[in-house]
Amino acid sequence: MPTDVELFRPAATIAMYADVRHATLQNGLKVEYAVHGADDAAEKVLLIMGLMAEKEAWLPLIATLLDPSSPSARRYQFVTFDNRGVGGTDHPSGLYTTSMLANDALQLLDHLGWHHAHIVGMSMGGMISQELASAAPERVKSLGLIVTSPGFVQGATPRPMQLGGYWELAKNLFSTSRHEIATKMIHVLYTEEYLSRTDAEGVAYGTHVYNYHWERLAHSRATATGMCGQYSAVLRHHMSAARLRAIAKAGFPILIIGARLDRLLHPNNSDILARLLKGAKTRKIIYEDAAHGAHIEKRVEIAMALDAHFQTRSLL
Repeated sequence: MPTDVELFRPAATIAMYADVRHATLQNGLKVEYAVHGADDAAEKVLLIMGLMAEKEAWLPLIATLLDPSSPSARRYQFVTFDNRGVGGTDHPSGLYTTSMLANDALQLLDHLGWHHAHIVGMSMGGMISQELASAAPERVKSLGLIVTSPGFVQGATPRPMQLGGYWELAKNLFSTSRHEIATKMIHVLYTEEYLSRTDAEGVAYGTHVYNYHWERLAHSRATATGMCGQYSAVLRHHMSAARLRAIAKAGFPILIIGARLDRLLHPNNSDILARLLKGAKTRKIIYEDAAHGAHIEKRVEIAMALDAHFQTRSLL
C-alpha cells in the first residue's frame, strides 16, 4: 500500500488520473471527469467532492481502495469529477444550489450508462449526495456521507472552532500568495497531531501536506464565478427532517462519517444526520482525532469502512 508521503507526490496524481474524459450533459454543461478501475468491475462508485475542490482531491482514498495488494481492488470502478464551477467543468454564472449540482451528477450517471451506483460525497459533496438520494433514490445502491451537514437550518450551530476555520478560509479569498493560502488550508483541514508526524527521514507530514496543497494550487482553475456559485450552494443547502427520513426509508445502506476536530462543519452534524437517517442499514463512525481532511488523515480506516459498506449492499 502506498504511504501518505508517496501519495502527496505529483507523480501519484498523474498516475491515478491518467484517464481523464469530458462529456456534455443533457443540460448543456461540459464536465471533466476521471475513471479509475476496470470497466468490468462489478461495483460502480461515484465520488462527489466538496467546496472548490477538484476531482484530484479524492486521490488518497481511491489510491487506497484500488491498491493492487488489496483483494477489493478489482471489485470497484470509481468515477471522480469536477463539480459545476470548478476545475475542467464549466463555470457558468449565477447562484448554484445543491439540487442543481445533484442534477448534474445524475446526468453524469446517465452519460456513464450507470443505472445505479454507490454514491459517496464529502463536505459539500455530501450535501449534493443528500439531494441526489432524495431526488432519485432508485439510482442509489448505497450512500456515504463524509464530514457533511444537512444544512445550516437543520444542522449544528457552528462553534468558535468552526467560526475560526471560516475566518481563515475567508482571508484566503483575498490572498494572492500560494504560500499563505496553503499554510492556512493545512491548519484548517488537518489536526496538529497529524501535521507533526514525521516520515522515515524525519520530515514532518506538515511539510509534505503543504507541498501537496501548494502544487494543487499551482494547477488550480478556480474562478470568481465558480466560487460565488458554489459558496451560494453551500450556504443555502437545506435538507428537512422529512426529506432525510424519506431517504432512510428508501432502504439502501447509509454510512455517515464525522470528525470530532472538524474546524469547518461541527461534528454534531454527523449525529444529526444519523438520527434523521436512522434505520437498520444506517451506520455512523466518528473519528475522535481527525479534522475535516479525514479522508487523508484516516484514509486507510475510511477505505476499509467504505469497502465493508459497499459489500453490505452487494450482499443484500
